[in-house]
Amino acid sequence: MKYIVYLILAAVGTWVLLVQARGVYSSEDHQRLRRELFIDGEYDRSVRPVRNASKTTLVEMQFFVAQVLDVDERLETFKINAWLTMRWFDEYLVWDPERYNGLTNFKITKDKVWMPDLWLYNNAGSRYEDYTANSICSVYSDGRVVWQSPTILTTHCSMDVTHFPFDYQECVLTFGPWQHGAAEITLNGTGSAERYLRSSGEWEVIGFETVSGREDYVIYEDDTPVPYTFVDYSVRLHRIATYFVFYLIMPCFLISGTTFLSFFLPPESGEKVSLGITVLLSLTVFLLIVAELLPPTDVVPIIGMYYAATMVMVSLSLAMSVVVLNLHHRGPETHQVPAWLRKIVHGKVGMAFMMRRTTTRRDFDARRKRRWKALSSIEMDSLDCSAMNGWDDRMHDSTIPSAPELDTRKQLNSIRSQNSARLREITLLESIREEFRMMREMALEKEKTERFQNDWKQVALVVDRIFMVVYFIGMMVVMIVIVSRFDFR
Repeated sequence: MKYIVYLILAAVGTWVLLVQARGVYSSEDHQRLRRELFIDGEYDRSVRPVRNASKTTLVEMQFFVAQVLDVDERLETFKINAWLTMRWFDEYLVWDPERYNGLTNFKITKDKVWMPDLWLYNNAGSRYEDYTANSICSVYSDGRVVWQSPTILTTHCSMDVTHFPFDYQECVLTFGPWQHGAAEITLNGTGSAERYLRSSGEWEVIGFETVSGREDYVIYEDDTPVPYTFVDYSVRLHRIATYFVFYLIMPCFLISGTTFLSFFLPPESGEKVSLGITVLLSLTVFLLIVAELLPPTDVVPIIGMYYAATMVMVSLSLAMSVVVLNLHHRGPETHQVPAWLRKIVHGKVGMAFMMRRTTTRRDFDARRKRRWKALSSIEMDSLDCSAMNGWDDRMHDSTIPSAPELDTRKQLNSIRSQNSARLREITLLESIREEFRMMREMALEKEKTERFQNDWKQVALVVDRIFMVVYFIGMMVVMIVIVSRFDFR
């Protein structure tokens, strides 16, 4: 049942078309008209269609922007889908519609009628393609010929990438005759971008302008100048910068902020320099991405300046980190902190950066007193060895005792053995005293070293805060200068 309905509808449609064609657009009248114009009239498509050779053929060209297909900044090319229309009068294609049953126009392929040799002068394609190929023309009874066809054109476009990615580009398409001078063809151009179908997420058309001109051209030096007419169609584009803001500008801003955070890392962590080097390598990668997008011209885009300035600031932060680490790891083997520098660091400058002194000289003195409080009770000098020395002298100066003195000699031997044991104890105590003295000197030297190191660490902290403020001010100046140079209109 469904197929029967389709057959009935097809039959009714065919009958309606035949009835209409039989009434006005009779194929028989159409064939007769074409035979009289092109065969009997001996129409020559290679001859300019005027009966008076001194008469100029006016060609009206219309250009409508349909789609922006591609804008290649690196190759500086502009690819566009355009709807072209050309109109002129052919004095050999005129007839009376009454003689042909009211036939006022007909369609014919373009290779049967005369066509103006209009070409795209600034073509950027691999070859000059005939954009009129495989198209048809509408011929009207008053001799008017209208050619219409969509086409895809690729043209050269000089790119100004100074304000990339907030830039505006103006691409010009120049059409004109290649063989016919201004005495034979006068070209007049019109058009608009009102029919623009937005197909590019990167570009939008914000303006369209048409300029018709005339220019003298000399083929050879000894020839007289030949005037030619041309039409310039200017398409003004604005880049939609959302993509580039999120993928190029914002990462650079965040990376520079990460460098600012490196000033809060303590020097003992050992990551200040490595973080700066990592940030510098990241910026280099982003700068290479930007370089691949833009043409190799003598114009440096502002975003390239921003990346270069940020890399300079990051390099300066690396140098600052090296200076801070050098100050932080200084000790007594170099020299102590100068008095004027200690006064600055521990004075108003330190207070301005809200830096408090880590360890003062008074703290070191109190620590030393507590450390040696227990040892101060040991007075090694109180050991009186005079008695022992007296005993020793008496033992060496005594004569050989007599028989009655044998008991006394036994007592002396006993005393001598006791004094020998005490002498060994005194020698041991003296060696212990010497060790304590050496330990005390080493402790004092260590305290002196710690005091010097803490002074340099305090200097390093204050200098680090000063460098952080300098880096912050530098980055703000760079941001203000770069943003002020962008054109956001």
